[in-house]
Amino acid sequence: MSDRENDASRGSDARLEPQNGIGGTGDMLARQVADATRPDGNIDIVALLKAVGSTYENLETAGREAFAATVALRPGRDDRSNPVNAALDAAMEGIAVFDEEDRIVLWNRSYLDFYPELDGFIAQGLSFEALLRRGLERGAYIDALGREEDWLRDRLERHTLPSSVEEQHRADGRWIRVEEHRTTDGGRVGIRIDISDLKRREAASRLLFEDSPVPMYLFDFETLRFLAVNRAAVARYGYTVHQFMTMSVLDIRPQRFRTETLDSIRNWIDSQTGNRLFRHLKADGTEIDVEVFTRQQIHNGRQAVLVTAIDVTERKRATDELEATREFLDTIIENVPAAVFAKDPTTRKYILLNRAGELLFGCRREDFIGQSAREIFGERVAIAAEADEDEILASGIRQMTASETISTPNGTRLVTVTRMVVRNADGSPRFIVGVTMDVTEKRRAEERIAFLTQHDALTGLPNREAMMVRLADGIFAATATQARFGLLSVDIDRFKTLNDLYGHTVADQVLKEAARRLVDIAGAGLVFRPGGDEFVVISNDPDQPNASRRLAALAQSVFADDIMVDNKAIRVGISIGVATYPLDGDSGSLLLANAGAALYHVKSEARGQVRVYESKADQVIRDRWVLQADLGHALRNGELSLHFQPQAEINGRIFGFEALMRWTHPTRGAVSPDEFIPLAEESNLILDMSAWVLKEACRTAAGWTHPLTVAVNLSPIQFQHGELPQLIQQTLIDTGLPPSRLELEITEGILLGDFAHIVGLLRRIKAMGVRIAMDDFGTGYSSLSYLQAFPFDKIKIDKSFIQAIGRTEQATTIIRAVIGLCRGLGIPVIAEGVETEEQRSFLAQEHCPEIQGYIIGRPAPIQVYSKIVDKLAPVRTS
Repeated sequence: MSDRENDASRGSDARLEPQNGIGGTGDMLARQVADATRPDGNIDIVALLKAVGSTYENLETAGREAFAATVALRPGRDDRSNPVNAALDAAMEGIAVFDEEDRIVLWNRSYLDFYPELDGFIAQGLSFEALLRRGLERGAYIDALGREEDWLRDRLERHTLPSSVEEQHRADGRWIRVEEHRTTDGGRVGIRIDISDLKRREAASRLLFEDSPVPMYLFDFETLRFLAVNRAAVARYGYTVHQFMTMSVLDIRPQRFRTETLDSIRNWIDSQTGNRLFRHLKADGTEIDVEVFTRQQIHNGRQAVLVTAIDVTERKRATDELEATREFLDTIIENVPAAVFAKDPTTRKYILLNRAGELLFGCRREDFIGQSAREIFGERVAIAAEADEDEILASGIRQMTASETISTPNGTRLVTVTRMVVRNADGSPRFIVGVTMDVTEKRRAEERIAFLTQHDALTGLPNREAMMVRLADGIFAATATQARFGLLSVDIDRFKTLNDLYGHTVADQVLKEAARRLVDIAGAGLVFRPGGDEFVVISNDPDQPNASRRLAALAQSVFADDIMVDNKAIRVGISIGVATYPLDGDSGSLLLANAGAALYHVKSEARGQVRVYESKADQVIRDRWVLQADLGHALRNGELSLHFQPQAEINGRIFGFEALMRWTHPTRGAVSPDEFIPLAEESNLILDMSAWVLKEACRTAAGWTHPLTVAVNLSPIQFQHGELPQLIQQTLIDTGLPPSRLELEITEGILLGDFAHIVGLLRRIKAMGVRIAMDDFGTGYSSLSYLQAFPFDKIKIDKSFIQAIGRTEQATTIIRAVIGLCRGLGIPVIAEGVETEEQRSFLAQEHCPEIQGYIIGRPAPIQVYSKIVDKLAPVRTS
């Protein structure tokens, strides 16, 4: 191509648009696009590339032939007297000769055909400028319209060059190639060639190239510089045409691929397969994957490459993601810690087994695949398995889970097998897939944990939760048979003094010996340790209250003997309060309260005695009623307040606080939460009080500079009355506290009610983004089914176990079991009641991540911790 053609190929010449004489271009483009269109409507890139490439080659050939034809007709430069007029008139090209003063001295007929406005005007001696002005006056030059003087000045400057080539667009629609050369005597020879047909073909090719919906570009094979780009490439890559023309094809490749690109280009041959993928770089830095089609071209006499680049980024991403997903699933199946198998639904032969299955069943998958359950596990297991498979195949149910006992090289194992059917699009079964979990150790652990969490870690006696269940069962049975039984509340006299005098180790031995003596006289299963130095004994003898009096007297007699601990003789006395069913109460809690009231009288009047509950003379009960009535006014009188106890990571870094309610009585002063909270729950005052605590805690936490968490205790009564989720949501809205900063603590006792209803409420609360923690874990019923039924965000180990660290092996066993269980379930765990460095060190060794207790900080008004909530800082624990 000429320089002018090269400019046009870059998209910079506005004259590439169709003009007069090229009306067939649109038809040509339509034909070529139609020929390149497949039956499915998609464009055949290969056919389109051929059309564009052929057009470029034709243009180059036509240009070279026209130029060669004119060279032979140029007049001699040294011999001006050569008579060439006749030959010139016979030439198709227009020829004009100017002297050293730029005056025309010779021209042929074709020259006037090119410039008809000069016919009758041209004469020897007229200047070149005069001829140009004649054409300007007649509007013969389209490019000069509206800018005649500027155009004339530029044209005359080019005319003075030793040699020049340019193209002119005439008003009659023709395109003329103008070549001018200086002669040795200072004159000038001009040649005019009609290139209108060439320009029409070029316009058609340009239109096909420019309007292609697929990004296309042309680059020089040697320099790799861009020669032309179409609009689709500009839109796809984000570079302007001008930017492209200053770049090479290496610039649209990421730096790490440029050496590879250079090698690929040097080794290219004509290829229309389109199966090569490259990574290209857009103007904004985004990398895209493209499928490249190439074709070699001749452009301006140089080797070039025409490229069609199809963006396949999304297609490749989808393919890569699908492949990655397959690999991921294969990896998951192979490494999941459960045996996964698949069976043919017709033959019932195994067709897949993962690594865990090999370990569980004790055989290689090569020996497993192709066998049936009958051949591997025997008739008994096969019959049960095939029955379940027949049911899910016939019923259409999604899956079925069953427990089975199988024999393995590791012995008999208890497993759960979940089977499901994978179906084809038409609903026919494709595979039977099963997941087998070895639950042998889990069941053993559940049984062990269940025992430990229902029994006192120190004495091995049933704890408070187990006692309440036993009382409920006893009352149910006694109601049916109209039987009676007694409840003895036994307390070791002056135990605190004993503990202070001899230390925890001796005190613990005393408690263990006291438990043994009580079991000896009452029988196993009838003695309980609710906590501290308190024991509860049940008397099933219906002769009440006499039978309870006799049992109490026997208890006092067995405690008449000293308890020997480390060669120390320790005298221990006991006080006993008695309540009987149904005379003194028709519920376990009421019986305990009344027995406790009788015990209180004994300890306040004369220790070491036995007292049977007497309602009329029981001043303690009346005091409780008065206190309960006062509690009813405490909230509106502003007597309630919040104290905050910090919670920290094991290294001491505080991440949140637990909000604890406190009551300052106007006459009694501070009332223990252990005293007024049960009163509040009995009277339902807890509903308003808990709502106040929740709102006050959230309001306070929302004002902290640092986003520490705040934990609030929920009462079981709140799950029985009112709409708890709405209360929590409205509180968060009113206070502006983010849900993620609120943690609600519940005790296991809450789940003993309407389990499905309670879990439903908890799920609604958790869906808000609020975290749910199980408080006092290990002291209640502690069923592992709770952890399976609801995804708790945290488990709190009860302080009674923490305080027994270093004193009882059972306590440490329970703590290890709970931490290990929580770690296995992925549930965070926090230990409460941590008071000593010994306890913290033990918990750190057991990888307990979080602690709460006096070692971090005591409950106090939030102002005490203002430096922490305003500027987060760790608290040293040593």
